[in-house]
Formats: sequence, C-alpha cells, structure tokens
Amino acid sequence: MAATPTGGRGQAVAVVLALAGLLVSGCGGSSQGQGSAAATCNGSAALCSRPLGDVFFPGTHNSFAASDEPGWYFANQTYPIPRQLRDGIRAFLIDVHYGVTDPSNGRIRTDLAAEGSDRNKVAEQLSPAALHVADTVAGGIGLGNLKGTPRPYLCHTLCELGAEPLGQELDAIAEFLKDNPRQVLILIVEDYVPPATVEQAFAAAGLTRYLATLPAHGMLPTLGQLIAGDHRLLVFAEEQGGKPSWYMPAFHYIQDTPLGALHPGQLSCARYRGSSDSPLLLINHWVPPFPPSPTVNAQIGRSPFLRGRIERCTADRGTHGAIVAVDFYQRTAVVDVARELNEGAGDGHR
Repeated sequence: MAATPTGGRGQAVAVVLALAGLLVSGCGGSSQGQGSAAATCNGSAALCSRPLGDVFFPGTHNSFAASDEPGWYFANQTYPIPRQLRDGIRAFLIDVHYGVTDPSNGRIRTDLAAEGSDRNKVAEQLSPAALHVADTVAGGIGLGNLKGTPRPYLCHTLCELGAEPLGQELDAIAEFLKDNPRQVLILIVEDYVPPATVEQAFAAAGLTRYLATLPAHGMLPTLGQLIAGDHRLLVFAEEQGGKPSWYMPAFHYIQDTPLGALHPGQLSCARYRGSSDSPLLLINHWVPPFPPSPTVNAQIGRSPFLRGRIERCTADRGTHGAIVAVDFYQRTAVVDVARELNEGAGDGHR
C-alpha cells in the first residue's frame, strides 16, 4: 500500500488532483471546456441539473429580420443573429420561405407557387402599406413568371420585404455552437418549405451532429445531459415537424400564448397552441403584430412589465421556465430577466 503524501509534496499533489478534477467535472459528465466554463450550462452552474422545461430562454421573434442589414423593410429586430448570439439570445423564431433572385434588380422574390400560396393569401397577412411596399419593390407580388431554382430564405411573409439565405444564418449558428460548447440553443421554424429542404440546409451547415431529439413522452433531458451528448440544438417546426426525428412537431412539445395583441393590455397568458401537457412554454411578447413598433416594444420589454408577465404566465401554466420571444430585444430586459429568473429558481424552482 502506497504511503500517504505528507508535507509540501503532499499539498502539491492535492492541488494537482483538485485541478484535474475541475477539468473533467461539469454538467452531465461532459469534459468539454475548462475551469468555470466546464461547470456551467448556458452560463449558469445551476442550470446543468435543470430539465429543459425549467429553464428560461431569452428569444427573438422574426430573429432574422434586422434593420442593420441591407434590404429589410418593417424589421422586427435591429441586429442580426450573430450579434444576438453574442448578446445572450438563446431562442430564435424563424420563417423559412422559397425565394428566387430577380435578375432585373438582384432582389429576392417569394416563390408563392412553390409554397402553394398566392397573392390573395399573402394580402390577408399584411397591412395595405406593407403590401404596397412589396409591390413597389418587386413590381407586383405574384405577377409574372419567376425564373430560376427556388432556394430557402429567411423572410417574414414576403421575401420582397427582406431576405437572408437560410444557409448563411445556419453557418453562424454552427460557428457559435463550435466555439461555445456549454451552450444550448432553440430554433422554432415557421415552415413554408418541405422538411427535406430544411434537412439539407442543416446538413450543409454541419449542424447535424448537434441536433437533439426529445422523447415524445416522459421527462425532458437536463441542460447538462444535452451538453454531455453534444446535442445542443433543438429544432421545432410549426407545421411539418416529425421527420427527420430532430425536426420536432412544435406544438407537441410547446404550448404558447396568443398572437395578434394590438396594445399591451391585450397580452394574455391564455393557451393558444399546443396542449396543457406540452412541457415547454413559449411566451409571445410583442405588440403590435405589424408593422413592429420599437417604442411600444421597448415599453413592454422593461423589466417590471416583462418579469410580471412571465411570472403570471408560468404560474398559470404550472411551468418553471419559458422561451420568451420579443421584438427589438436590445431595447428590452429579456436577457437580464431570463438570467435573474434562472438564478432565482434554484430552491424548488421559485
């Protein structure tokens, strides 16, 4: 039996062993990262043991629509997704449409035929002012014959009002996940293209290795377990989810709050989509629906108002976490409030 180290040499060995323990410890047994980073999940040690549904994720609505980027009309955000990731946003609501490049002006036009839509359906979703702008930019929405192969773009209703290539934004997400191995992200896709198109785009961006598939029933994994398996990207589809398995049907797993509030007093905690036993809560926290107002969204994004609504909605639904999606996130307290709620939910989850 080896002798127990004593004196200075023993203390040195103890320090080395302690440091080694720190390097291999962390959430869910993961060995990624070093020092304090290895002991945190989404920036907090407390979140590593917490189930996915008991975590607050700060998020953005129409995350891709950024007025700082060229070509956007009626954008819901100011900064693009890479900046949002740096600023602490961890959930993204995105719309995927088919678009074709118009050779006459280089702008992207929505391929309504490829989506099974038409001008009349689009007109029901937009204000007359927005439709007029789109007509002016594109020379008539739904008119003429588009030439070229339709490709997936991130657009809100019409790509004529702004478009980002889906692959470009997925590349930014892949780079973030590679550089930040202790972070878990959520994407909720309003899908106007087939699942196969989305699957190809995720594969091309090198994201397949990170994709998680949640159990259809039963307990959700903890953040630590997702990080340990390196399955740190959760993707939900509003309409056509289910195949591939990681492209999960959103409202099997998610229940959300109503859309369409025109003023702060109409923001409700009532259940809109999903079922009462859907384990994740999405709080849609923006007004009005269109066009987006930086001023009004800044008002409802102040900490007392935002935190009050989150606490009411989670209490009403019996949840201990939520995805909280806002417009003009940098004008709101969504990142700070989510962090405060995550830190304060330790003992018995509030």
